Amino acid sequence: MQEYRKLVKIASWTALLFCMLIISKYILFKKSPPYYRHYFAHEYKHYTVNQGLRQANLRPFHTITLFSSDRVSSEYSYMNIGGNIIGFIPLGVLLPIVLPFFRRWWRLILAVFIISLSYETVQLLTGVGIFDVDDLLLNTTGGIIGFILFAIARRLLAEPNETAIQAH
Repeated sequence: MQEYRKLVKIASWTALLFCMLIISKYILFKKSPPYYRHYFAHEYKHYTVNQGLRQANLRPFHTITLFSSDRVSSEYSYMNIGGNIIGFIPLGVLLPIVLPFFRRWWRLILAVFIISLSYETVQLLTGVGIFDVDDLLLNTTGGIIGFILFAIARRLLAEPNETAIQAH
């Protein structure tokens, strides 16, 4: 049993690392490596945070409303809104598995929010994306969904006497 738990722990840490790499790829490195080599060698030195703030969406639900309208293709809307939610579901599942500290819902939500805010801040500071408060909302929603899935699975997989102990 101890060997099994160790294997699950290693697999969970590996999955979390892989998840963070995928999230980083889709949030920060959407374009090809040559684009970023060129950007950081030539354009980044002219970029200012003020430019990023002018492009940023700081109004909650503004982008979500835009993507829900007829002005944007439904495919692009689903990819953007769905991608922001789905991309963070694994964090809501994996963080409480690898770090029991995040088995309290509010800690998990705060952690996912801070991770999302970190990505948005990197985009703002570097100009490799656009800071969007709606991404924070959608990403955090994904983390919450993941945590709900974790909690359901934990309850379903709990040993009968462990469930009785948790109830008291």
